[in-house]
Amino acid sequence: MKTYRFGVSFTVNKMLLNRVLLVLFLSFCFTKSEDLTFKEVAFKGYSVFTEKFKLTIPSGNRLKDFLPKSIYDDIEIKNQTIPVLYKDSLADLGNLDELVIEFCHVEEIRPGAISNVPMLRKLSFKGNDIKSIEFGVFNNLKISTLDLSSNKISSIHAKAFNDMPDLLNIQLADNFIQIWNPEWFKNTPLLTRISMQNNRIEEIPAYAFKNMKGIKKYGNLDLTINFVFSHNQIKNINPKAFSGLEKINNLWLDNNLLQEFHEDLLNGIAIDDLRLNNNNIKCFDGDLDKTLKANTNHIDSNPFDCDCLEQIKEWSKKKKNVEFSFAEMDCITQRFKIKMTALEKRLKELKGMTDNTDESKKEIEDVEIFEPKTASIK
Repeated sequence: MKTYRFGVSFTVNKMLLNRVLLVLFLSFCFTKSEDLTFKEVAFKGYSVFTEKFKLTIPSGNRLKDFLPKSIYDDIEIKNQTIPVLYKDSLADLGNLDELVIEFCHVEEIRPGAISNVPMLRKLSFKGNDIKSIEFGVFNNLKISTLDLSSNKISSIHAKAFNDMPDLLNIQLADNFIQIWNPEWFKNTPLLTRISMQNNRIEEIPAYAFKNMKGIKKYGNLDLTINFVFSHNQIKNINPKAFSGLEKINNLWLDNNLLQEFHEDLLNGIAIDDLRLNNNNIKCFDGDLDKTLKANTNHIDSNPFDCDCLEQIKEWSKKKKNVEFSFAEMDCITQRFKIKMTALEKRLKELKGMTDNTDESKKEIEDVEIFEPKTASIK
């Protein structure tokens, strides 16, 4: 009887012990680690471009907790290690005008990381490892310049840049962006410069800039729109891509894969500088007055059909400023090579004649030697 009771007691105690050990093990494995943003992070503070302090955060999650009681308008954190900016890590910086966190291996910015920064004008995360931009990170900030260049961004939420009332300039160059979303930039009435060079965009869709319609003013100052799409992989521009816009200052589409540029793309739009150089355009179909309507048109280094280029050249003498000096030189060189190839062939035919008559000698002497004329470059 006693042996039976001891056996039951031992069995029960063993079961309890196993349960306790299991709970402890699971607790150890799944306990959430502290959301720590800053660890041994050095930063500097400036006032009117003059360094005021240089400090190090040993360990913490809020930049504000480590700021001295001194006057500053600019904080710079460069070449440190900050993998994740957690919620409120950059909050409550009341007097800050400029915040720079560059080359710090930032991979993620959590929604709510930046809040209550009423005086912030410029925000830079240049040169980090950010892969995506989520909704709630930059919305409702009153910054005028946002620099996200030289990251690894490939995904941007459709509402990521909405409701930024003072945004003038956004830098997204040198990333991995493949798709332009027409839903971006709602309620950004002052936005006038978008820099998207060195990405992987293949198409500009219909109504791509519908949220940038209307006349833009900053006080009494007129603002003009600038689009920089240089060095992408753009093959197609929808005929209604720029619909709704009235004036573009700079439209840079150079170093892409365009084979055509439709005459109605810029219908009803005044434009100052158009760059189509270094694409795959052989000729412009349609009315050149509509196609190359900018004050300055850069079309050089395209594989132009030389007859087409000659027509553009004649048209440009009367109408517009068109830059194509290298393309013209290519055509001159091409024509010269054709003539020299034909000449070389004819000389070989004549030299191959076994009958060295006076007539054949005369024909050799009469073969025209072409000398290239110096190209007149505008």
